[in-house]
Amino acid sequence: MMIADDLAHRLSRTAERVRKQTGVSLAFAGSVTATNDLALGNFAGPTIGPLRGVVLRYDEGLGGRAVACRRPIAVNDYFASDQITHRYDLIIRAEGLRSIAAVPVVVDRKPVAMVYAAFRTDEIVGDRIQDGLKDEARSLEQELVTVHALRRREGGHTDLGTLRWRIREAYNELRALGRCVTDPELEHTIQSIAERLAEPEAAVQLPADLTPRELDVLALASSGLTNQTIADRLGLTLNTVKSYMKSAMSKLQATTRLEAVVTARHAGLLP
Repeated sequence: MMIADDLAHRLSRTAERVRKQTGVSLAFAGSVTATNDLALGNFAGPTIGPLRGVVLRYDEGLGGRAVACRRPIAVNDYFASDQITHRYDLIIRAEGLRSIAAVPVVVDRKPVAMVYAAFRTDEIVGDRIQDGLKDEARSLEQELVTVHALRRREGGHTDLGTLRWRIREAYNELRALGRCVTDPELEHTIQSIAERLAEPEAAVQLPADLTPRELDVLALASSGLTNQTIADRLGLTLNTVKSYMKSAMSKLQATTRLEAVVTARHAGLLP
């Protein structure tokens, strides 16, 4: 599978989301090279050592080991761990990191990138942080698969496929921005711009209108996010998100999340 041309941008955005959602000292990411090494180049949070730009060898260190085994790895005392080789101890010590989790981004059964969360303190990367890290990695996998599918459907026209995905991302971001403003006129203007990005592909008569929150949930679900990640993005509980999703599916007469997203797009409710 061809990987998105803007993978570095996507990795930087993923790292920013991981740090914002988990509160770790440093979130970072890197792409897997043609020789299966791992090049670190995307950071969210201050770096104080030589970690930026390091290339980790296959099966060496935490990231290289995660590439080799294609599964997440977490260590709460990096220097005492027997799960990994310690080729890069000097670099990790200079960066001041102690507990680190790494989750591979796997497409077509092949790791293409790695996403990390790390603490410089005695805090541990527990289940909440690891789950958030996995959600973001899965979301990125879905993005890459979607971009590839769009390219293939458009006969290899990379620019058009990428543009459609970016339109959907812009739509989600505009809806999020509209929820944050307090000026009703400005909110209406932002939402109107978002709506213009969602042009109907076909005339579909819906049995009932979706509420703004139901649209928010569907829009984020269309990006491949889990219910828990959607809840975190919208500041809602998991059960509330499930309730909105169930209601939207009922209104769209859909039996699955994917069917609901497709129906909403055909109706021009989503880009």
